[in-house]
Amino acid sequence: MNNTDIQRTLDECDADLKAVKSIIDSLGYSSNIVPYLNRYAIIKACGIVEVAFKSIIADHCSKRTKKQVKSYLYHKIKNSSSNPSFDKICELLGDFDKDWKKDFKDKLKSQPDHSRLATSMKSLVDARNEFAHGGSPIVTISDIISYFSDFREVLVILDSIIS
Repeated sequence: MNNTDIQRTLDECDADLKAVKSIIDSLGYSSNIVPYLNRYAIIKACGIVEVAFKSIIADHCSKRTKKQVKSYLYHKIKNSSSNPSFDKICELLGDFDKDWKKDFKDKLKSQPDHSRLATSMKSLVDARNEFAHGGSPIVTISDIISYFSDFREVLVILDSIIS
């Protein structure tokens, strides 16, 4: 990945998720604390991929620009709130460059595991939204780690498109 700051952030989140899994494994899946740890993992993973997709785009676009443009990108893109759904990623890409959006969609569709990647993206965002709106998502830490791993693949594709 060209954005080394985001690579480091993704690696740290991956380590956090594995640490949560280790705690859950030691407690046992029937422990009453497991649902809370899973919810933490959902919010952590989804929050990190949100920061990552916005940063990959905004950081690239802020290279060699005036401080006013950097400020705008920071406040309107990086510091905004947006679910990291496939549609939101495509929308933001299209706002900057229609070719980026097309290339991203095409490259993602060309992946042999496209369906799994799309399902994982949707599943992570759906679990986050369910919890954020008062629900109780039914996902395991293994599911969350898998969704996050698949989302990382999508972020690598995103990074390669705009770099």
